This record gives sequence, C-alpha cells and structure tokens, in this order.
Amino acid sequence: MDTLKKIKERLEIISALNTITTVYQEIANLRMIEIRKEVLKTREFLDELAKIYHLIKKSYLNFFKKKLIKKRGVKEFSFITKKRGMVAIFLSANEFFYGTLILDIWSRVYNFWKNNKTDLVVIGRVGKYLAESSWLGHKIFYFELNDEKPEEERIKEIIEFVKRYEKIIVFHGKFETILNQNSAITDVSGGVSPGERTDEIKNYLFEPSPEAVLEFFETEIVGNLFSQTILEHSLAKYTARMMAMYQATENIKQSKKELEKNKRKLEWQVLDKKQVEIFSGFKLWSLKVKI
Repeated sequence: MDTLKKIKERLEIISALNTITTVYQEIANLRMIEIRKEVLKTREFLDELAKIYHLIKKSYLNFFKKKLIKKRGVKEFSFITKKRGMVAIFLSANEFFYGTLILDIWSRVYNFWKNNKTDLVVIGRVGKYLAESSWLGHKIFYFELNDEKPEEERIKEIIEFVKRYEKIIVFHGKFETILNQNSAITDVSGGVSPGERTDEIKNYLFEPSPEAVLEFFETEIVGNLFSQTILEHSLAKYTARMMAMYQATENIKQSKKELEKNKRKLEWQVLDKKQVEIFSGFKLWSLKVKI
C-alpha cells in the first residue's frame, strides 16, 4: 500500500503534468483557430482548381494523342518533359503529442508503399523514424519542416524536388470537425497518366498554347496545392493535439481525485492511530493513579 509521503509526491507530479497539458492545450487551440480560418478560406477554391488541373491535363493528353496519331501514326504518348514515375509524400511531425494522427497517416502510407514501387519523401523526424524502421527497399528522401511555422524556403525546396515526378501523392492529416481528424490522400499532380482513357474528354481551345497552359499548372498550381496540404496537415495536427491534451487533462483530474481520496483515507488512519495512542496512554495513566 502507498504511504502518505508517496501519495503527496505523486500529487506534486500530477499537478506539474496538469500545468503542462493545459499550456499545450491552450497553445494548440490558439494555433488551430489561426490556421483554420486560412485553411477553410482556400480549401474550396484549391479543390476546384485541382479539378480544373485534372481536366486540363486529360484534355491536353487527348488533344496531343490525336495530333500525333493523325500526323505520325504514333500510339504512345509522353508528357512535355520526361519525369520520374510516382512519389509518395508522408507529412508527419518533429514531435509527438498529436494523438494517433501521425500513426494513422503512416498506416496508410505503409500499405500504399509496400504495394507500389515508388520513392518516398518523408517530412518530419517522427516520419523518418517510422520509415527507416519499416524500410521496404525503396528510396527514401528526408526533409524537415518546423512544426510551428513551416519555412517557405524549405517548402519551395521540397516542391522543386517533387516536381520531377509525374505523379505526386501526398499523405497528410485533414481537419473534418473538432472531434474528427482524418488521414487523407491528395494528388497534387493532376491525377492523370499517359495510359489513362481520355476519349470522353471534350476538346478545348488553349491560349496561348496547350503547352504553356499545362506548364503554368505544373509549375505554379502544384506548389499551391502542396502548400495547401501542409496547412491542412498543420490544422489537423493542432486540433489532434488540443484533443489529446484535453483527454490527458481529464485523465489527470481523475487520477488526482483518486489520489486525494487515498490521501484523506491515510490521513484519517494516521489520526485514528494517534487518538488510540492518546486514549491508551490516558487509560494507563488513570490505572497508575488508582494504584
């Protein structure tokens, strides 16, 4: 059974933990409110832009295929510039305390990674540890971003690196509600490959040229879409941390309640023992007086 001294020591530790979790929760809440406005403001616009990018890419593919088949009888097609195949990007974190969010994302990354021969770009120290611990023989490229405020130069560096790939799949966290943060998959590369059917796509007039329009999307829009996934991920992380710290605070309160209950019980036992000793001593003194 715990002694009164040990219970008091545990109460001191719990009080310190309660202070830490409360501070973490308040900071995460402030950051969540700040980022949420920015994410929700641009989410719908960039989602629609991604659909347009996909449509333009398929339309251009259809246009160029017909052009080559008609002129040269060519049946195979490659995009304007030859790139590598596909890359998966795992947005993780440099620290813990985000509930199960990072592990949930990793679970989807791992299942995808082991079934596809693709390179993996890992962002964050936690993700690096998970990927290296589960290495499947594929190439791993590591980048680090600040959890609090991702550096613009680092983001540009990552974008420049992944733009060499034909297909760019990002695995990240996504804010749904305060209580629900999901792992999400976003294709920021237009989501179309040379082997995909495009017969049902209508032909469009491209100005100044199909190549110029597609080049703009591949250079500018990919960066914007990727930056949006980073914001989405940050929002999901801070909301997950806020909820994790809230749950930790509630657990601490419950533990504190149980310890204080045990403390009062032991204090009463000590008091009862002292009273028994006092009463016994008084009774013994009374007997001596009578003798």
